[in-house]
Amino acid sequence: MTEFERDIPVLDHWLATWRRVAVRLTSLLGLLLFGLVVGLVVMNVLGIIPSGSEGSPNDPPASAAALIGADMPDESVHAAGAIGLLAIGVTSLVRLILRPERSGAALQVLAVSTAWVVSVPLVGDPNNVGGQAGPVDPIFLAVALPSIAAGLLAVPWRLQKTTATGDRRFLVLAAIAVLPASWYAIDQALMQRNTFPPTADPHHNAHWWVMAIMALAVVLAVASAGLSSDGRAWVVLAGLAGVAFGLASLLAPSSASAVRWPWGVATIAWSAVTLALLGRRFATRADHYKLRRA
Repeated sequence: MTEFERDIPVLDHWLATWRRVAVRLTSLLGLLLFGLVVGLVVMNVLGIIPSGSEGSPNDPPASAAALIGADMPDESVHAAGAIGLLAIGVTSLVRLILRPERSGAALQVLAVSTAWVVSVPLVGDPNNVGGQAGPVDPIFLAVALPSIAAGLLAVPWRLQKTTATGDRRFLVLAAIAVLPASWYAIDQALMQRNTFPPTADPHHNAHWWVMAIMALAVVLAVASAGLSSDGRAWVVLAGLAGVAFGLASLLAPSSASAVRWPWGVATIAWSAVTLALLGRRFATRADHYKLRRA
């Protein structure tokens, strides 16, 4: 055995250690940025932070999207969606910081980050007075980069360490929901893109945009459970977010971003099946654990 071959285990350990450090640092930065942006939207939706009064007498007439928002001032659905997105994103990043070797955490971080990045070009870079300042808002795009880096950095050694396998039924559930969720996300993103000026729409502070991300993130988070069973318990939050969104749409049908009642019922049913499947998996694992202890 050569001296280089004897040093390979030491080198591998060094690389794994520094990879963990890099995953934790990028996850922490991603958590701070994601929590700040979505947290501000949540507080604005709940009325803790009032909407800004930016605008001037020279602003153009209110756009059609702004008038729609003005006619639906209720924030019930926005509150359900924004809080659901915040819960899914924050918990997945915290888990990746605490246990960077868990495949479920990395996949869920990538799920939320992918939803974020996909929505950015749909929203564009509106200047809030009726024009597009660019194809994307560079600040909103940059917010997702640390989380994407954290999820990708965890991949090389994580896949070697985990023996967890996913449940393909979650992939089927995600496939069922991907088209209606994408349609809804595009609609919400275009609402954000086309609403101007700011003073005409009470939801202009990224409320529509957050709903677009939420719709995609829930579906992608459920899909992650079909790729790895590691950390599947946290997919419960995606199911609960779907239930909350559906209920909010049914209870407050005049709220902004609410879907019609058949879609609200369908969303609740889909989320209930997801939660039931998760519950069944938990019960099966508990039974196996009892048998091993017996």
